[in-house]
Amino acid sequence: MQFHRINKSFFNARSEIHFVGDCVKIDLVGNKNAKISRLSDFNKVRHNTKLSFIPSERNLVSAIKNVDRTYRTNDFDVLFNHLLEWGEAKENYTEEHPIDLRIIDNMDYYYDADYGDVLRQKDARLKISPFYASSGVQSVLPIMVMVDYFTGGSIFNRVTGLNKNNVVEVLKMLNNAEATDESRQNDIVEFAKVHYYRNTQLFIEEPEQNLFPESQQILVEYLVRAINNATQITRRESSVTLTTHSPYIITAFNVLLKAHKAYEEKPQETAGIIAPGAIVSPDKIHAYYIKEDGTISNIVDSELGMISGLELDTASDIVENKLSLLDEIIYGEA
Repeated sequence: MQFHRINKSFFNARSEIHFVGDCVKIDLVGNKNAKISRLSDFNKVRHNTKLSFIPSERNLVSAIKNVDRTYRTNDFDVLFNHLLEWGEAKENYTEEHPIDLRIIDNMDYYYDADYGDVLRQKDARLKISPFYASSGVQSVLPIMVMVDYFTGGSIFNRVTGLNKNNVVEVLKMLNNAEATDESRQNDIVEFAKVHYYRNTQLFIEEPEQNLFPESQQILVEYLVRAINNATQITRRESSVTLTTHSPYIITAFNVLLKAHKAYEEKPQETAGIIAPGAIVSPDKIHAYYIKEDGTISNIVDSELGMISGLELDTASDIVENKLSLLDEIIYGEA
C-alpha cells in the first residue's frame, strides 16, 4: 500500500487477493494482514528475480531538472524506487558505449557524470539534454534504457547480497563434516545461484504515452526482443506486464503473433518482415480487459491465436455512429 501510494479505503471486509507465484502463495481476505506461505517445492525452485516497475510518471526524470535531488518523500514509494533504478541503469551507458534509441531516428543516449543525461544525433553529433526533448522522447527514454539494462547480460552476473541468515547457512555447509568436498562444493554452488538474478519481470504503465502509433509498434517489438533475449541468456523465462489504453499496442502484438504462425510455414520469408527475436508464441501471451463492474475477461482468441482489441477501440464505433447521424442531417436519409 505504501509503495503504490494507496490507502485503506481501497480495501474493505469483502476484499480478496489471492496470488500464487513460483515459490510462495499470498492470500489477503478482508482487512486482515496478508498470509504468506511457501509452496511445497520452495527450496528447489526459489530464485532471485529482477523486478522493475516503470510507472506512467517516468517522464519526470527528464521533464524536471535534478528530480532525483528535488523529489523527497518520507515513504519509499514507486516513484522514489523508479528514480533509484533509473540512476542505476543509466550509469551503464557512456559516450563510448551509448544505447541506440531505435524508436527515435538517428539518436542515441548516454550518461555523463559532469553533464548528466545526453541525447546525441549520431550523424551531426549534436547533443542536447532530454529536458529539451519532446514529451514522446522523455516518456520512452526511461523504458528503453531500463529495459535494455535489466534484460542484458550484465544484470545476471551480479550477486544480490547476503543477509545474516544466508551467511549462517553457508557456514553450516562449510562445517558439514559428513559431506564430501565435492558434494559440499555443489551445495555452495547451488546456494550461490539463488543470490544471482535468474530472470527479469518488468511492469510498465501505459507504454504508448505520447508516442505515435508507428513508434508504439517499434516499442512493442523492442520489448519482446529484450524479454526473449533475457530468457535465452538465463534459460529461465522473463516477462513483461503492460497496462494500456491503446489499440495500437494490441495490434503490434498481433503482428508478432501472426509472425509466429508464418515463421512455422516459411521462416526465411517471415524473417524478412519480422526479426525472429521479436516473434511471440501464442502460448506466451495473456491479455485481459477490465470491465465496468471491475471483473476481467480474457481477450485472447485461442482459435486465431491473437488478441481482440475491440474493447479498446469503442471510440471508432462512437465516431462512426455520430458521422452517420450527421450525414443524415446533411444529406437526408438514404
